[in-house]
Amino acid sequence: MVKIIKINNLSVRYFGSGNPVLRNVSLEIEEGEFVLLVGRTGSGKSTLLNVINGVIPNIISASVRGSISVADRDPRKTPVHEMATIVGTVYQVPESQIFSLIVDDDVAFGLENRAVDPNEIRRRVVESLGLVNLVHKMRHPTFLLSGGEKQRLVIAGVLAVRPRILILDEPTSMLDSMGAESIFGLVKKLNEEGLTIIMSEHRVERVIGMVDRVIGLKDGTIYIDDEPHRAVAKELPKLGIEEPQVTTLYRMINKNAEYYPISVDEFMELGVANRIDVVDKVDDGVGEDAILVNNVHFTYPGGAQEVLKGVNLVIKDGEVVSVIGPNGSGKSTLMYLLAGIYKPSSGSIKILSYDSTRLVGKERTRLIGYVFQDPDQMLLSSTVKGELEFTLKLAGIHGREAEERVKRISGYLGINDLLDQSPHKLSVGQRRLVSVASVLVAEPRILILDEPTRGLDNETSTSLMDLLLTIKEERGMTLIMVTHNMRQVGEYSDRVFVMYDGNVVFSGTPEIVFEESHRHPEWGISPPQVFEVTRRINKPTASIRRVRVHAA
Repeated sequence: MVKIIKINNLSVRYFGSGNPVLRNVSLEIEEGEFVLLVGRTGSGKSTLLNVINGVIPNIISASVRGSISVADRDPRKTPVHEMATIVGTVYQVPESQIFSLIVDDDVAFGLENRAVDPNEIRRRVVESLGLVNLVHKMRHPTFLLSGGEKQRLVIAGVLAVRPRILILDEPTSMLDSMGAESIFGLVKKLNEEGLTIIMSEHRVERVIGMVDRVIGLKDGTIYIDDEPHRAVAKELPKLGIEEPQVTTLYRMINKNAEYYPISVDEFMELGVANRIDVVDKVDDGVGEDAILVNNVHFTYPGGAQEVLKGVNLVIKDGEVVSVIGPNGSGKSTLMYLLAGIYKPSSGSIKILSYDSTRLVGKERTRLIGYVFQDPDQMLLSSTVKGELEFTLKLAGIHGREAEERVKRISGYLGINDLLDQSPHKLSVGQRRLVSVASVLVAEPRILILDEPTRGLDNETSTSLMDLLLTIKEERGMTLIMVTHNMRQVGEYSDRVFVMYDGNVVFSGTPEIVFEESHRHPEWGISPPQVFEVTRRINKPTASIRRVRVHAA
């Protein structure tokens, strides 16, 4: 096979930084190969991808040493616009790659810049939107798309140019399970047709079964380079990333195995499921109503389509609940109403017995906090400390009490060394921690988290969620998570609300919801592997922490 990418002894160091991000990296990728790139945040994944597509050093300045050949071109010496016809890149934040106000105009943008024939442009636009299931929104404003729809739009724009290599940097971080499976299916189909795929993905469980090879980076060097089954045998958690839950289950049963399963079917075929036991979940009890939503309808100002269509739900004080469902079902909109960003068109919302529409200023800040999906949407100050102080000012907290809270929360989240730095120059993971701290510092009774671990590696995600649960227990908070991460839902939730087409259509424990989701594929829910395994042995649990194994 032709080696479409050849890298030898690559080292990259950003100007102003003492240590190289990549050190002596050598690898070859064959044309038509599907490669999964993994590693904890800061391991050098994005740097490697940006060297391959030529963004480094042509747009992002850095010292790049070693030899690099991509389709017989050196990306360092090839104009970026020329490399973009060979290497298409889908980045983690879709807004950074959307340039037009209307969906089909955005897909056409790259083709128009290359002076492609108008008839060919129209054909490719329809074809690309069809591949990502957005044809029905061809004339839709891009700024009114949901986060997942924006991600699909970006992929369509890249595919329209027809590159030989497709790089995807966390392409499904904002998609529901159904949307993610659709994208993975599309990517696999493109790969089978000959397109070379390099995908960076933290949620390994969902994609590892379809790739040819796993490359794992650790501290800027290649730590793993192997086919999937042999790669998981080297314990991916050592890289700060998740491994398939069935791999973890089998490791609990057989610590010295040479072969580890990566799918539910592979695990069941090993005949060891009978060694699994599940411990009962401890019911800590819940308090009075924290949130009461009664027949809420909502239409965005100037919009014609009703987004929320009579939502009813009750969340108890002290609960941890997850709100899940497909992209565009109204999850984030409902959170906007709970947080007071918008008011219901009709119906009522009570927050700890207060009328939500009448909560303003410091009363609202102290009662309910909202951590946005994108941390950059809520970071406004020139320093991290300034972010926390801004929230405290809104909450009416000053002086010694404010100083103590800043110190306490920054210590909790491990950002005390960042207080004097600009939040805009921090890594994605650090900005996420700052966004959480800027809300927690007011010590709200209710905390809403919209995709709280988006863009974080498994190690950081788990640490953050465990920390939030600890703070929740200490302060008696109510936690509400909007997420597409079903492993997270299963591990941390007391109850789950499913939203579909602007309404809450089902609720229950994670196990009850996951069981019901098998009868409702339209919900876009893909239960975690541990649930699918334990369900088959009639001991269903959605949390791997409740699993025990016994001797044969």
